[in-house]
Amino acid sequence: MSKQIVDPIQLRHGAKLTNRLVLSPMYTFSGLEGGFVSDDTLQYYGARSQAASLLITEFHYVSSSGGPCYQTGYPVQLGIYSDDHIEGERKLATALQKDGNKAILQLHHGGIAASGRALKGEEVLAPSALDFSFLPYPVRELTDEEILEIIKDFGRAVKRAVQAG
Repeated sequence: MSKQIVDPIQLRHGAKLTNRLVLSPMYTFSGLEGGFVSDDTLQYYGARSQAASLLITEFHYVSSSGGPCYQTGYPVQLGIYSDDHIEGERKLATALQKDGNKAILQLHHGGIAASGRALKGEEVLAPSALDFSFLPYPVRELTDEEILEIIKDFGRAVKRAVQAG
């Protein structure tokens, strides 16, 4: 007998989903300056909470050195690099899970795509010293110490996400 998309499923780690529908991560362009959750962010995810039993957020930058990745010239990417983000992320978690859903927060470091830093006159960091001449701004190779710090930033972002719910 084939499984139906509306059948419940239990994931390997034990989480139970009421169906097999997943909202994939999509960039909403709804963040505020500094990577904060906006009312538009909450409305977007809240309106989709009944669409699937697992919702995956758009990418959140984990380090101030890793974002924002500007689109359309505005700082619209969400971040979770500071404890100041927890309150908004808590509201986002509530919107995502209001119908009994599970949620996944997508974490990321923008690296050479963190063009928002260039627009503010800050260094844009890259994993290696390649020729990025196609970019309209200079890029600097990360040091070993900076790489280790970014790894720690991912861990700190996970802790913030857990605190937010």
